Amino acid sequence: MLWRTGPAATELEQLTLDWLRQMLGLPENFFGTITDTASSSTLYALAAARELHPELRIREDGMAGRPDLPPIAIYCSEEAHSSVDKAAMTLGLGLRGVRKIPTDDALRMKPAELASTIAADRRAGVFPLAVVATVGTTSTTAVDPVPAIADVCAREKLWLHVDASYAGTAGILPEMRHILDGCERAESFVVNPHKWLFTPMDCSALYTTRPDLLRRAFQHIADYLVVPVSDTTINLMDYGVSLGRRFRALKLWFVIRSFGVEGLRTLVREHIRLARELSAWIDADPELERMADAQFSTVVFRHRPAGLAGTALDDHNARVLERVNATREVYLSHTRVRGSYGLRIAIGNIHTAETHVRRALEIVKQSAGRGP
Repeated sequence: MLWRTGPAATELEQLTLDWLRQMLGLPENFFGTITDTASSSTLYALAAARELHPELRIREDGMAGRPDLPPIAIYCSEEAHSSVDKAAMTLGLGLRGVRKIPTDDALRMKPAELASTIAADRRAGVFPLAVVATVGTTSTTAVDPVPAIADVCAREKLWLHVDASYAGTAGILPEMRHILDGCERAESFVVNPHKWLFTPMDCSALYTTRPDLLRRAFQHIADYLVVPVSDTTINLMDYGVSLGRRFRALKLWFVIRSFGVEGLRTLVREHIRLARELSAWIDADPELERMADAQFSTVVFRHRPAGLAGTALDDHNARVLERVNATREVYLSHTRVRGSYGLRIAIGNIHTAETHVRRALEIVKQSAGRGP
């Protein structure tokens, strides 16, 4: 909790997160701390966003029963992770305080729609607080246009939080660094090493350019926690809800030290290659249909035999998924793309090879051919 009670844990967390920051090409002013999951990281970021407006006096007076406090809104795409909704519920903004911005044909947030929604809210007396942009949405790994969203946030003076919890890892590849364009302008940013950087659960890296506001959101020092400190001492208990903290940085340190930057890049690059191969096989098969672009290591598709459509097609693919997973040879998940049921193959294990991916697709086709 305190630097004094765990100096090695505190120092190694700062060192390891700085390594990761450099690997991702993020600016030096990004201060990092490790949480359990991106859900907590997004919650903490939005709590800090409230402190961007001390005139609201939320830290001191809360939000309940205050006629002087206007409705507060946060903005994200309709494809954003459910953790945004949970953060709104937890912080007292309520689900009605979450504005789901429409997406384009590639399932990316529309910046023009964002701007018009903010303008409409201001006219209605609503207080716009923050925007959550996503780099790699959960369902289809779509990448919101962060530079354009950052322009809106700068113009409207809103906190920008970027959820790159899954796809952000691809930013360690020089040829994929463009996916993080605009993220340097965010006030907060999250990437999860436990998702695609081969680190055991749980390890979520939250970065912010405003650690002072993150600290203001959570710092509350009881008398028994007061110890002599220097001006540069970091007490990690001040940057979240927990006092006691696990030594999460150690496992990330081991991963980076074991594989090295080039070793990690090789693994991530191979997973992207495998996903592209899988996409090509799906595109070449007349009974299979890819449902979204495959930029990273996740492919969304469905089995589409002739004569099936609508609910019947959805039900068919739900049965396919059940049969595939019942083999206990591979595990697939599902999602909905524009309301239609889809299958998801996510490649992320260090031992996954092309033979495994090809076998997974064979099992899908075998399961699809067994009738209703």
